[in-house]
Amino acid sequence: MQDKIKIIDIGEEDIIGCAANRTIESAILILGTNKFRRLPITKLGKIEGILTITDILRIISKVGIQNSFKEKVEDWMTKTPKKINLNVDVDSAIKEMNRYNIGSLLLIDDHNPDMCKGIVTERDILNHYECEKWNDILLKSIDGKYMQLGYHIIDYDTLLLDAIKIMADNNTHRVVVRSKEGTGLYGLLSANDITRLIKDQREEIANNSNFLDSVNAGYVSSGKITSVNEDVTLKTAIDIMRKEKFGALPVLGDNGKIIGIFSERSLLHYIDENKC
Repeated sequence: MQDKIKIIDIGEEDIIGCAANRTIESAILILGTNKFRRLPITKLGKIEGILTITDILRIISKVGIQNSFKEKVEDWMTKTPKKINLNVDVDSAIKEMNRYNIGSLLLIDDHNPDMCKGIVTERDILNHYECEKWNDILLKSIDGKYMQLGYHIIDYDTLLLDAIKIMADNNTHRVVVRSKEGTGLYGLLSANDITRLIKDQREEIANNSNFLDSVNAGYVSSGKITSVNEDVTLKTAIDIMRKEKFGALPVLGDNGKIIGIFSERSLLHYIDENKC
């Protein structure tokens, strides 16, 4: 039975964290290098907070990229991160993530609930949760609430800083980018794309205040978009996400136009309300 799987079996125990007194620049370098979307903030293993990639977008949107480098992690992190016992079942983790609309939980045990034993993320659940029923369920048959219908599409030439503001204002870490011609989809711009760019161009950004003024969303996004038709099964969509290490897939209707985005978060909500 699926609900017998324990978090300890799928969570990540060897984690890379960050200290609260480090700079946001340090956090961005860790996120960009490792393609992480969140960082546990600890001191000698004791949990002090969590910093997410959405927090990074919010910081950049408010103070700019150069100024964000000097900010301290402790001033922007969530100081009361959600935790869960590593010995409970995966369904309990899913319920907690859905309850707070978050993508991860820090792992603790009964012996010392203040110490970080690891982390479990929505990606971990995507990669390990299985349900035979998914083979018979078409994406078009699931309730629209399980897809991100309020997705945001931006033009290829949208300035990166404007794209970051759109993402921060709408509490999302990905947007769809139109093709240069504006007639189709070019790619997805994710917060991970942005942290990797900042990591790769760190010195240029630090020394040239105008560097990002002309950088557009199309340049930073992957430029390769994988979408699925609404007629594919839920299992097919999940298999693609696993194989390609995608956090989301645009879903197209019969007319070829995007009708929503199915994401890791979509899957959590679906599992929670439709038990296997």
